[in-house]
Amino acid sequence: MSAGTPQLKLNAAMSLPAARVPPSAWIGHIPFAFWLVEEAKPRMLVELGSHHGASYLGFCQAVRHCALDTRCFAVDMWTGDEHSGFYGDEVFKTLWQYNQEQYGGFSALMRMKFDEALEYFAEGSIDVLHIDGLHTYEAVRQDFETWLPKMSSRGVVLFHDTMVRERNFGVWKLWGELVQQYPGFEFQHTHGLGVLLVGPDQPQSLLDLAALRGSESEATVLRLFDALGSRIYADRRIAEAEARADGALEQARQQLAQIGTVEASQNDMELAAARAQIAQLSGELDTVRARIAAAPQSTAADVVALQTALDECQAQMRAQDERFRQIMGSRSWKLTAPVRWLSAAFKGK
Repeated sequence: MSAGTPQLKLNAAMSLPAARVPPSAWIGHIPFAFWLVEEAKPRMLVELGSHHGASYLGFCQAVRHCALDTRCFAVDMWTGDEHSGFYGDEVFKTLWQYNQEQYGGFSALMRMKFDEALEYFAEGSIDVLHIDGLHTYEAVRQDFETWLPKMSSRGVVLFHDTMVRERNFGVWKLWGELVQQYPGFEFQHTHGLGVLLVGPDQPQSLLDLAALRGSESEATVLRLFDALGSRIYADRRIAEAEARADGALEQARQQLAQIGTVEASQNDMELAAARAQIAQLSGELDTVRARIAAAPQSTAADVVALQTALDECQAQMRAQDERFRQIMGSRSWKLTAPVRWLSAAFKGK
């Protein structure tokens, strides 16, 4: 890094999020979430607005990765809003089950309104608060002001979507006001993330980053975390492409198997018909031969007629034999041989 840029410990930030972390714009900030947890070592972390849980699960994974005694809480109604979109109960059920399985020892989901959850947290008890609920200026300001007394002397508040200026988003406006009152810094990638240091007792690494505000050194650090987030996106895109390719391959295999089954079924019917025809012709051939043997005094015309009938039967039998060999030598017949063998074996039981 350039002169004046603080030396950052990036051990945790280099970690990749668990594959279960759902798709979200927040994924690009997970490296910073890991770094923040490692540096701040929060005793309590609270998230207001979790949706599918991408950010929250990232925080929980970071806590486990760093082997901390942090208690984590996600507060949400899990019904959606005008900015995140509305959704059904399955979102909460899926997140709850995964959270219980992976992080149940230190993490809990609180399905209630933000104001209703206030009474469950003592003043000065929260070290890291992530505000990501309704994004209007009025809503996010109310969330900040009502939860500010709960923040500890080490308190850090995160605001997502500080770069979004559409659809009545107002986080950017509140962030512009608060950063004049408290030290902080802002990531501009993946819709923006504001980091506000509201407590006086901060780790030196966070104070160093806040002191770089507006400098080239700050830009260098922000680009670094942007690059780490982009790596996660790239890994996810590769994994998704591989999953789509695997799905297409499996679908092709199933279609091939269906084609083979249809061909084999058709061949089975043709083979049965060929065998029946051969049996019929064999019977007719025997009849013709018997008639010839039983009529030694037949006229030449009779003999010619019988011989012609004999030749026709033999020709038809040769044709059926050839069809029989084609069926036996076909690809689908060979591919389905084990299936026919098993079927015959079970029928014989």
